[in-house]
Amino acid sequence: MAHSVLTTNPATIVRNFGRGIASSIDRATAAEDTPLAVQVSRATDAIANASARQLGRATGSVVGNAALAVARGAALGKASSLRRLPEAVPRTTYDPPQIGWVKENLGRDTAAKRYNDAATGARPGQAPTLMRTMPDGSKRPVKFDGVQGEYVIDRKFKVVDAPHARAQLVRQSEVLAQHSLIGTWEVTNEAQRIAAYKLLKKMQVTNIKVRIVRP
Repeated sequence: MAHSVLTTNPATIVRNFGRGIASSIDRATAAEDTPLAVQVSRATDAIANASARQLGRATGSVVGNAALAVARGAALGKASSLRRLPEAVPRTTYDPPQIGWVKENLGRDTAAKRYNDAATGARPGQAPTLMRTMPDGSKRPVKFDGVQGEYVIDRKFKVVDAPHARAQLVRQSEVLAQHSLIGTWEVTNEAQRIAAYKLLKKMQVTNIKVRIVRP
């Protein structure tokens, strides 16, 4: 071991030592969840320990001083980079949608009714609602067909571009915006999906997505 140290090119010793120090610093600062002050402290400890261990075995002051300079440079560079890291911004969290339930007119049994009643989170004889705040401050419920996590679902057996359909779309989009939610329209096939996107584009609605759920 001593012979190897004595005969190895000093530049090689410095280069290898620098790599070892850099690796030690990286390990000390790898945990992203660790507070900045702790990361810097760990990096400093890593350099101190490595210096005591490795510089004590160096055979010449030139090599030792050069290695120490490498260590200090690595520490300063790493600490400087850490100080420039932006503080973590907490993720915005939202409360679950405030869903109400109203009695739904069952009507006669049709393919469209069966399709709507099969929506995820649907309740027999009831419709999930979000409360819409009107310009005068009053509250009115807006109906959907189902609920899935943070999404409210409205099923469309057939998409139509008619006054009543456009008015419903405006109500749904407004109440979704008031609650910071994204809605989902479920349609039966590709043709209905295209029709839905055309209507959404025409009405400039961007907070409702469309997916195909076959009957």
